[in-house]
Amino acid sequence: MGTIKLPTKSIDFFKSKQDKIFNTGSLAEGPWNEALSKKIRAITGSKNAVCFNSNGSGLVSLLLIYKEYYGRTDIMIQSNTMYGVKTITGTAGYKIVGYIDCQLTTLMPSFNDLKKSVKNYKGDVKKLVIMLSDIGGIINPDIEKIAKFCKEKNIILLEDAAHSFGSNLNKKFAGTFGNAGVYSYYSTKAIFAGEGGIAVTNDNNVGNLLKDFNAYDRFKQKMPIGCNFRLTELQALMIYSVVKEYEEIIKNKSKTAQKYLETCNSLKIKYISQNTNDNIGNYYKFTIISPKKKISDLLPNLKTTTSKVYDYALGNCKDLPSQHTCLPIWFSLEESISEKVVQELKSCF
Repeated sequence: MGTIKLPTKSIDFFKSKQDKIFNTGSLAEGPWNEALSKKIRAITGSKNAVCFNSNGSGLVSLLLIYKEYYGRTDIMIQSNTMYGVKTITGTAGYKIVGYIDCQLTTLMPSFNDLKKSVKNYKGDVKKLVIMLSDIGGIINPDIEKIAKFCKEKNIILLEDAAHSFGSNLNKKFAGTFGNAGVYSYYSTKAIFAGEGGIAVTNDNNVGNLLKDFNAYDRFKQKMPIGCNFRLTELQALMIYSVVKEYEEIIKNKSKTAQKYLETCNSLKIKYISQNTNDNIGNYYKFTIISPKKKISDLLPNLKTTTSKVYDYALGNCKDLPSQHTCLPIWFSLEESISEKVVQELKSCF
């Protein structure tokens, strides 16, 4: 349907810096990893930012640290999330003790959904981790209440912020509401660089453990766990080149979104807003929803779409996949594609 393009400024910046990496031979554990970490700390306001080769490896590392040093063994995840989130928890040796229901209006759990799941949990909350995934580019609207609740209950809250780098809620950056969060820069994400992830936390102890873990703790030699999930210098430079233009990327995608918004509003098609009550998204997805019938029945002529958020549910929310779809939206999307979408939407009415 189209090609995902990088900003010209990002490409030019990468090209201007890559030769130095080759000339110095500093292919790993070099200055670009540190520069990227510093950049993410400055953007997010987090005290610690540790580079990983993927979002998943960052989440696994956090889970292993919370298991080894904080006695956490049980985990809850939301029903509407990537299957990989489930396998991540198993890789870290956790027991899934519940799937939290999600609402069609956000494709994420509400505060009440989460409270209900915790109430039904029969174990010790001091062993519990809740890992929530931001969906489609916006932060969970209830994350502030959820974070406060988890803190009061002594539950570790991790944010899978793979979808939401660049998003803000009440001027606070995605991934910074819980104990720790992890971003993704995979090829299809809103802010995209091929691969890579960054874990952020304001807990200096966890931040230091993450850094040591990611180098097998071969320097201090005190940790019983550790692995190599490091980011290469070339990929760190690639991510840095894109992240420095993240606001331009979101601004560009917002223009496509505006066209879809105007069309949906005129046709009274419901959608998940990326700009409501100080919840400002990054337009990773433009998601339209149908509360009363299957989306295919509501919009039979809509053929130009991109992948759904997820076409399956891990828990009880089995209807969510059939009640939503996503319109093409990425950086520098061809106008011919967005115009085709608009015409197909109009032809349904």
